[in-house]
Amino acid sequence: MVKVTRIATTVCALGALLATTGLAQTAFAQTQAETTSVAPLATGLTDGGAAEAQVVEAVRAGDVLTIKLRFKPLATNQLERIYDSISQDAYENSFYVLAGNKKYLLLTDSSDKPLTNPNLVIKANKDSPIAGSWHGRFPAPPKDVAEVSLTIPGVETLDAIKLTDR
Repeated sequence: MVKVTRIATTVCALGALLATTGLAQTAFAQTQAETTSVAPLATGLTDGGAAEAQVVEAVRAGDVLTIKLRFKPLATNQLERIYDSISQDAYENSFYVLAGNKKYLLLTDSSDKPLTNPNLVIKANKDSPIAGSWHGRFPAPPKDVAEVSLTIPGVETLDAIKLTDR
């Protein structure tokens, strides 16, 4: 009787685990579909034309503005190097947010490294919903600024990005 109870308990636990895993995979697939179907705040082509950069988030939280991009593939089996590294010149001239006529450079960490991807390569494949992603943290413009433009190397300037406050 004890052996039957243990077997029944094990079978129930295994069934619950499989059901939970199935639900988790379904929830993940739904979340992934929702992420890729959100209308972008702004779009621009990469220099090589392999993908479209889409601003999916521009959040001002306190004194930090975080902008997130995803790259939607436009080509099949194409690798595109957006940028290899961030030199001091690139940091000062190629990575910034423009709010009105004020330029905001990327924030840096305690080692003076910009708070963004140190290099960016995307792999475009029309069968995949996303070719890559990018994010950057900038000083937040004043609260009365409702939208900004973003400039990063290898991508058209992304204009009229509406900000969300949190």
